[in-house]
Order: sequence, then C-alpha cells, then structure tokens
Amino acid sequence: MGKQRKTWSPEVKEEIVLAVLSDEQSIAELARQHGVAESLIHNWRAQFLEAGRARLAGNKQDDGFKVLEKENERLKSLLGEKELALYIAKKARGL
Repeated sequence: MGKQRKTWSPEVKEEIVLAVLSDEQSIAELARQHGVAESLIHNWRAQFLEAGRARLAGNKQDDGFKVLEKENERLKSLLGEKELALYIAKKARGL
C-alpha cells in the first residue's frame, strides 16, 4: 500500500512561514520540529510572498474569484430569462 500524504492546515503553514520570515527559527529547525520537508517550507514561503506581491500590485481579487463572479452573473441572467419565459407561458394559459 502507498504512503498516505500528510495535509497541513493553512494556519500551520502560516505559522511556519511567519516563523521563517521573522527569523525566529531556521527552516531546518522548523522542518524537524513539524516533521515537514525543508523544500515544502521553501515552497510555502514563496507562495506566501507571491500572494503578498500580487496584493501590493493592486490585485484585490484573484482570477479564480473573478471567474466565479462572472459565472454567477451569467446564471442570474439565465434564471431571469427562465422566470420571464415561465411568466409569459402562465399568462398565455390564462393562469
């Protein structure tokens, strides 16, 4: 059987990354303490810093959120069209 991967909560990742950034502990120390690979901590730190750069550059919403907003608007429009068609059908039947 394969090895089960361990998942890390966002809170734990944040705690580890902030400890690295504040120079409280080295990456090696944190890796040993939390039982995580050093390379993973490096990845988390890079992701954390990249998200911060994007926000400072003025990106208030990520692309995923924008896609969801567009889809939401499309579905609202479709629902309105369907409700209008149903209303017209009911009026035509005299209901």
